[in-house]
Amino acid sequence: MTLVSIAGWGLVGLVLASVLRIAVQRSSILPATCDRLAPPAVLEVVTAALFSALAWRIGAEPDLFAYSWLAAAGVPLAAVDWNSRMLPTKLIWPSGIILAALLSLAAVLNRDAYPLIRSAAGMLALLTFYGALYFLRPGGLGGGDLRLSGVLGLALGWAGWTAVLTGTLLGWLAAAIAILVLRIGRGSEASNDIPLGPFLIIGTLAAVLASSMS
Repeated sequence: MTLVSIAGWGLVGLVLASVLRIAVQRSSILPATCDRLAPPAVLEVVTAALFSALAWRIGAEPDLFAYSWLAAAGVPLAAVDWNSRMLPTKLIWPSGIILAALLSLAAVLNRDAYPLIRSAAGMLALLTFYGALYFLRPGGLGGGDLRLSGVLGLALGWAGWTAVLTGTLLGWLAAAIAILVLRIGRGSEASNDIPLGPFLIIGTLAAVLASSMS
């Protein structure tokens, strides 16, 4: 893709982020503890940057739409979780359904069903992994994190099994670093202030961008 088309796709992300912000804030999705998503323009700028980065790495391929949607939905999801320590089911499920539809469309356009099958397998793998953590360590993982893992597994599975492993590890590593920094600054109870969702989303998007380099 040319620089102009990459910048243009970033503009699409900017507009979509603005629409999603308005839709989420005017709906009943936001928890009572979350009065706003983020300061003005923050979500839009972050989403635009992600759209441009994805266009740069992936190019004009059918799966660009799916991964761009993941970025568009992931940014407000991360913002809600960061502000309220909750991941609303009403935001996770529609995001996952749209992602699955876009990946299915990409499989049809590419005339290759294998990445879609691997995507479904990635979703099941992460749901199993996070489900085990959820039930074996009650309170250590939220139900929203469990549901989010299925959505992220779809995206990572499409990119490959290496991406599934890398994206998961990067998310947990980023969360661990954040907890360490907060513990140094605030004390041993600081880990209670860290939501996992934003870091899982960051790890997934980083793995997607890295896998597109190969």
